[in-house]
Amino acid sequence: MVTPVTSAAFFGRAYPQSTITLLKDAQFAATTIAGADANFQLSLTNLSGGNYIFSIYAEDNKGNRSSLLTFPTSVIVGATAQVSGIFIPPTIAIDKREVKQGDDIVISGRSVPNGEITIAVNSETEFLNKVTADATGAYFYNLNTTALKKGQYFTKSQAAIVGGISSFGKAIGFSVGDKNLVMSSSDNAMKGDVNGDRRVNLVDFSIVAYWHKRSGPPVKVDLNGDGAVTLADLSIVAFYWTG
Repeated sequence: MVTPVTSAAFFGRAYPQSTITLLKDAQFAATTIAGADANFQLSLTNLSGGNYIFSIYAEDNKGNRSSLLTFPTSVIVGATAQVSGIFIPPTIAIDKREVKQGDDIVISGRSVPNGEITIAVNSETEFLNKVTADATGAYFYNLNTTALKKGQYFTKSQAAIVGGISSFGKAIGFSVGDKNLVMSSSDNAMKGDVNGDRRVNLVDFSIVAYWHKRSGPPVKVDLNGDGAVTLADLSIVAFYWTG
């Protein structure tokens, strides 16, 4: 007699040849590589029946990670729970952390091949700009800052193809000021990754929690830069959680 398999299967699209990571209840569960068409499939077997929180993110060819998509899922004994239609938002990067007013800042990332990319930049009103990704899923946009006042801004992106549209991905910040400051490797470090292992998990949470309300926290632990470790910093760890 064949024992029915209790499992979960995940189907979706990300970026060509990107690394897809699946978390089960905030812990690493499986990984795969998306195809040249950006489609991917992941399966988990030998599960117990019950309720799980599955999460998925993608990493592009430059090491930039997408935002985390979360799927609360009920798994029934002897059946396969299917989660389909997953559309991972684009990655996003910028070439400057500060741009001289009137100069350009390059916004780039990866998404589905030939997808329509909407790039949002917040100010007093939100600017929306559209570009088309190339056959590899790469997109680029030169944002001229002449019309932007000096100050802090955030930008994020969204992808659309026939029959599907992603949510907006995570936002990345830059400022418009009096000089150009290029992005460094430390600027591109993952927010919340306190120990530098390119993951945000219980290790990072424990380090930040240790410094909660203590005086003189290290700069890398004070995630929002306000001089103290508070619940706001713990919330940042939770937001960027990878497991």
